[in-house]
Amino acid sequence: MQNENNNKPDLIFHGAVNATGGVYNKVDVQGYGKITGDVECESLHCAGHVSITGDLIGSSARVEGNASIKGKVKMDTLSVYGQLDVADDLNFTSLKVGGNVKVQGNMAGEDVKVLGSLKTAGDCEAEMFRANGAFSIGGLLNAGRIEVLLHGSCEAKEMGGEYIEVRRTKNSTLGKLLKHFLNNTLSVETIEGDEIYLENTKAKVVRGNKIEIGPDCEIDLVEYSTECKQDQSSQIKTKTQR
Repeated sequence: MQNENNNKPDLIFHGAVNATGGVYNKVDVQGYGKITGDVECESLHCAGHVSITGDLIGSSARVEGNASIKGKVKMDTLSVYGQLDVADDLNFTSLKVGGNVKVQGNMAGEDVKVLGSLKTAGDCEAEMFRANGAFSIGGLLNAGRIEVLLHGSCEAKEMGGEYIEVRRTKNSTLGKLLKHFLNNTLSVETIEGDEIYLENTKAKVVRGNKIEIGPDCEIDLVEYSTECKQDQSSQIKTKTQR
């Protein structure tokens, strides 16, 4: 069903509907929708299931159900509380992950907040990256500021930023009960930054200006310029000042 609004039609799905791509004002999916081609819209709301065979471009999107995009996604504001699968690159201004997001390409934007699960096969670049959930970055995680509170397994091939902070969750009663089942650890090959603080981290190389290795870390090589502090529970094979 389509209604004219601001010279752009709305695309609303109730039940199972097939539609063609195009330029829309609002796309609202309450049932099952399949859209063939590229979609450009002011807003997208998915409370059901939507499949788009092309690219998705717009101002804002909220996914509470299941959305599958076969092309690229370029969205100013994107909130995901259900499942979002992107077969290509994902570009955004603000991304909030309260559910699950999987990206086959690269990710780039300004602000990332992960409360659920984020997985990308490529790189992830942002000004601010905050994670209070799980993530897997197949390439480089690069942000001006990276703040990670470990909930489950987190991993990246490389991490880079001006300020990098990785902390474990506090020992709640639930955390104690689940500690043998949840791997609350960050695994990464290389970490580079100006100021770095790490807990529960396994890394081959950590390079930076001011570095503090907190509890329960396993680091092969630490290279620092100004200072390096180490918790007694952590292991560093080699430590050098540059």
